[in-house]
Amino acid sequence: MGPLVELRARYVLPMDGPPIEGGCVAMQGGRFVSVRAKPATADPMDLGNVAILPGLVNAHAHLDLNDVPGPLGKPGIGLVDWIGEVIRHRLSTPSTEQAVLDGLRESSRLGTTTLADISQAAPPFNSTISDDIGSQGATGILPVQCESQQTPSVPSTGETPVAPPVALPVAAAVPCVRLVSYLELIAPTLERVELQVERARSHIAAGREATSWLPGLSPHAPYSVRLDLLIQAVALSAENHVPLAMHLAESPEELELIKHRCGPFREFLERLGAWDDEAFPDRLTILGYLQTLAGSHRAMVVHGNYLADEEMAFLAKHADRMAVVYCPRTHAFFDHDPYPLEKMLSAGVVVALGTDSRASSPDLSLLAEMREAARRHPSIAPETILRFGTLGGATALGMSHQLGSITPGREADLAVVSLRHGACRNAADLYHELLEGDAPVVATWLRGRPLHEDPFSEKSNR
Repeated sequence: MGPLVELRARYVLPMDGPPIEGGCVAMQGGRFVSVRAKPATADPMDLGNVAILPGLVNAHAHLDLNDVPGPLGKPGIGLVDWIGEVIRHRLSTPSTEQAVLDGLRESSRLGTTTLADISQAAPPFNSTISDDIGSQGATGILPVQCESQQTPSVPSTGETPVAPPVALPVAAAVPCVRLVSYLELIAPTLERVELQVERARSHIAAGREATSWLPGLSPHAPYSVRLDLLIQAVALSAENHVPLAMHLAESPEELELIKHRCGPFREFLERLGAWDDEAFPDRLTILGYLQTLAGSHRAMVVHGNYLADEEMAFLAKHADRMAVVYCPRTHAFFDHDPYPLEKMLSAGVVVALGTDSRASSPDLSLLAEMREAARRHPSIAPETILRFGTLGGATALGMSHQLGSITPGREADLAVVSLRHGACRNAADLYHELLEGDAPVVATWLRGRPLHEDPFSEKSNR
């Protein structure tokens, strides 16, 4: 089991209960043992004026775009024009390996311990990345457990399995996250469908053999995926118990394409020689897409900026296996209509947060996404905002039985946030400091082990 490690902080935010002032968190064998107001040991490690949160869960990213120096195009750019910018960038970038590695490093440094990445590659990591990480003294991406290896303690829950705790040396600045790699599937025309289905099968098979990631599938979006492919991807998800993610109800242009089979997306597909009159039957609706996605093992609707009331009601009815991922800074970059977050919560929709990519957002900070959400939705309680990036993300990924809160028995993942001296006299001050200030993440722990050099050590404070 290893030694018992106990941390004490100015505040501990368990997420399944109120903040604990002067709280203590004990960990052993990679799992939480206790969280309480008084120490369980004689000599806890006092981290000082910080807040301890569960490790952050980034439910949507495109790490292969992490080499983009800044958002592509001007704020308010149309989605079709922006996609053109992304295509041009990808054509000019022969390799994305370093971008992915840098994105993993950045994510772990910013407090993220679990990440859902949309990947164009299968398998998502080649020897170059593995060698790069290994040369620095750590495996970088921790082992995960495939469905067939699931322990009897979590039978048939429909949740994504997570590996048991492991003892692993970790080096400073090495990325160390739980990774769910969603293979991006694109087939706007019928002749491309078979190849994408084979890619999906290969990705799932590779994920079963992998020790560093869990497989998922991402039929990209209505304008880039024929219904034939979506139906087969959903079937593969259900058959193999892998999660699925799809960009849906993202823009007015997408809704125009689905409802009227015209507009900028049709023009875009025609220019590419990829328009097919039969790809968008008259009966097709956003609700129809959701009904199809509901047949998967579990599904995340990425963005959902323009979901209607009946569509939110459907998602709420299927909250056991469906969720929405809100990307606040990307939403702001495109200058979309106000996000219907309050309506989603009232309906009972499960909401998670994602950073999306550097092509539409400045960095991979999930804490910054929480702050943007709090700024844009002041009526929503701050504890709810914080839950989006922790327990909400874990629920969306099917990992809420293992992640997302500081609860005895769950994986000991932590994000440590520095607080200004004298800034927090009560819980209200704490939430203000976390969500309205610029307090940084100063340490990240995964399965009870720090991922970077301890900033509170004597060496660091010299």
